[in-house]
Amino acid sequence: MKRTLLLTATAVALASFGFTSAAFSKDVQEITGATQKREASSGAFSLTKSAEGKKLLKDMAADFLYTAPSKFDGKTINGGRNMYSIATSYGNRPENITAELTMDYNPGEGKFIFYGTTAKDSGKILRAVQSGTGVSVAWVKQLREDEIKKLGYNYYDSYGVQFDGPVEVFSSKSINTGDTEKDKAAMKRLEEIMGKSLSTIKEWNLLWQFDPKLSPEELAKAKERAIRDFLSYEDVYVVNPKKMIVIAYFYRPLMVSPKNAFVYGDYGIDSSKPGFKLSKAPGYLKALRDTNCAYTVTPKGRAEYPFLDGKNPATSKDNIINRLVAFKNQQVFGALQVKAGAKPLPEALQKIEAMYNGKGKLVSKEEAAKLAKEANGKFSAIYWEDTSKAADMPDRFMITYTGTDSNGNPYVSVQPNWNRYFMLQPNNMCGIATRHSLYW
Repeated sequence: MKRTLLLTATAVALASFGFTSAAFSKDVQEITGATQKREASSGAFSLTKSAEGKKLLKDMAADFLYTAPSKFDGKTINGGRNMYSIATSYGNRPENITAELTMDYNPGEGKFIFYGTTAKDSGKILRAVQSGTGVSVAWVKQLREDEIKKLGYNYYDSYGVQFDGPVEVFSSKSINTGDTEKDKAAMKRLEEIMGKSLSTIKEWNLLWQFDPKLSPEELAKAKERAIRDFLSYEDVYVVNPKKMIVIAYFYRPLMVSPKNAFVYGDYGIDSSKPGFKLSKAPGYLKALRDTNCAYTVTPKGRAEYPFLDGKNPATSKDNIINRLVAFKNQQVFGALQVKAGAKPLPEALQKIEAMYNGKGKLVSKEEAAKLAKEANGKFSAIYWEDTSKAADMPDRFMITYTGTDSNGNPYVSVQPNWNRYFMLQPNNMCGIATRHSLYW
């Protein structure tokens, strides 16, 4: 009885301070992230399945986070400074902060590292270190100033990077441990960091300027003095990613499903109409615009995505869009550059059919109409082939979707199989998964 009363009193006391028993539970359930599941369903080809794809994915993340070098007091400061959201836990409670980090990326090794500075003895960074869980960092680019002016709000052109890893802090205590060897090692590390000119605040650069006439001994003392001066009012911290998630909505496919198909009824086309031209058909143009993996590489689409040409111009083979296009061509057609009408590799076609064409199990037009009528509001995707249409037209391979909308009304939506069609067109990014997870 006494033990029960004690436990009850303890629970009440903890609750009065905002704690619950769940806050101290050691039986924490692990939740599996959705990214790897989405990676398997948002595109037939994953960048994480090969060394080539992983290299492309890392370079893509670096391009996303890249900012051009800037000048301060006549000195060049390397790019990569962004505002991030940093989440961690302390005392078994979640905590989220915003902070400026500067990216340093070695493309040869495929390694990222992020540097930041913060006010001396900042509680938010110290708690992140003491938590023992490391940090989870997120950066999202959703709106672009020129896009807002020209095109208005468009969330679906956003992209982002998230990474998890330990955080390491250097403070004045790091170079005054009383252990000479430890102090030297910390000083050497700080000199390497500051020498990169990857600054997040102007004071760093003001301090890290030295007379070229100094002797090696004098320069070493000057650098140590600058570091000690800086650490008298700032701390330096480092995040070394162990996991990175890259989300690239700008090459998303047109994901029509039985649950949203009724929204896309205006994509229907009929290539049998007299004088039909696919390039002029309203339904095709709408589907093209909403399928960014195809639209982004068109002259009009490319003009609307200048942010992806910041590091390498659109004419460069190193440009991230050009590299993604080449990757897709290699996966589907077996070559980096392909002409229109190229035949897909048998294994690529099989993979596309399995993912986006009912595993290739098609019914006739008549059978599809019969199944749709019998569905009576039940969610389904019926794949069929209209043999009266040309093989190179989008409405040769069709999908009939059935379901019930949010008003409770059943619908039937007949659509060209846009995912299949665009994936089998060369020189676009269709078919590449839009979400990927990297591990180090």
